[in-house]
Amino acid sequence: MKRVQQRSAGDTTAIKFRRHTIRALAVLAAGIGVGYGLLLLVYLLPTAPMQAHLSASAAVLSGEREYHRVIPGVVSTQLDNYTDSWMMGNAVYDSPRSVWKRALACTSADFGGGPLDGLVRYLGGEQGYREVDYTRYWHGYLVLLKPFFLLFDYADLRVFNVLFQLLLVFLIFRSISKMGYEGEAWSYVLSILFMMPVVIPLSIQFSVIFYLTNISVLILLKAYDWIADKNGMLLYFQLIGMCASYFDLLTYPLASLGVPLVCVLVIEADRDSWTKVKNIICLSVSWGFGYGAMWAGKWILSTVVLRDSVIANALSQILLRASHTQNGAPITVLDTWLRNVEFYFEKPFMILTALCMAAFLAGILKSRSQLADVCIDIIPFLLVAVMPFVWYALAGQHSYEHHWFTFRGLVVTVFACMCICARLYRDTDTGYFQRGSRKRKGGVS
Repeated sequence: MKRVQQRSAGDTTAIKFRRHTIRALAVLAAGIGVGYGLLLLVYLLPTAPMQAHLSASAAVLSGEREYHRVIPGVVSTQLDNYTDSWMMGNAVYDSPRSVWKRALACTSADFGGGPLDGLVRYLGGEQGYREVDYTRYWHGYLVLLKPFFLLFDYADLRVFNVLFQLLLVFLIFRSISKMGYEGEAWSYVLSILFMMPVVIPLSIQFSVIFYLTNISVLILLKAYDWIADKNGMLLYFQLIGMCASYFDLLTYPLASLGVPLVCVLVIEADRDSWTKVKNIICLSVSWGFGYGAMWAGKWILSTVVLRDSVIANALSQILLRASHTQNGAPITVLDTWLRNVEFYFEKPFMILTALCMAAFLAGILKSRSQLADVCIDIIPFLLVAVMPFVWYALAGQHSYEHHWFTFRGLVVTVFACMCICARLYRDTDTGYFQRGSRKRKGGVS
């Protein structure tokens, strides 16, 4: 009888796995098709109005140059106008190729002096440039950037970013608070402070993952029950990974996994730690599949349509970014970790960190009678908290060279650790880590 039951359970698991695999592949195929279709549509838009609006922004970029620091001497406030110029150059370039190829090639004008110089001179009507393709990324940001520049300029974009990003933070804070997790809501706000938020709205490059991460969190908070009832949590995280691959240029994409994962742990606080760990692993694998497979889809599609060696180029770049050498000199994993954490050694962050540590120690003291429960319950949060360090180890060269923006991936670590701190202040009379106002359903399935 036991063997029959075990066989039946195994068959059910296999059926569920096949069903989910089919759904995951269908979502991936649909994502690749929709992603390409959206790029085709925006590449049909006229570039003349975009060029006219961006011409007014040339002075802004020329005045700041490539790596302007909002606060002089503070590296964590450094902008990436180099990449922003290149992204805008992709948006406004008028290529004579067919739209099928333009949407995949992502071409810009190069005068030999870098993307900022190239953008300014191209907008000024100069000739003598050469076309440069950048095929290994999807460049999904163009789906939003091209229509925006039909009506607005770069300065307008920065203002809108300030407004919308502040609004997003407020909405998420309010949503977490209304669910009965006020401590965790303040933990979220603190984690945003550790990202140097004054800089993010001023850069397209930095804003992409910020939007994706926070919009994903807001949807998760508002529609968790519906997603769980539909057994769609794995697919939801796969979609987040696909969007990260589609829109981002390898800035701090792990934030789009880690921050929603912490929110899932907060919402599912009544589950046992082992179940939470299994959910973290499953959701992370699903996100990773979406991220990697969506990216690979771009390489395959570009190779077929453009007849170019995109796959070989992409793989060579991955090997470079994952290496542990910088300018021919070896770098260790510890070097990369310290280079990303060093921004928090600045005095303002050290004071903020000290205050957080004091709150954590006070929470431990308050919950000292239930330290065994504390140690067990923090395991899932700690698992998420170390994810940025694993990412830095895997993407060693990239994380070392671009530490001045990859450090923002540590928002995951700060959020996870501060949620641990917040939960230490739960009412211990009714049980450690008691839930918020509503019983949550579902989970990973």
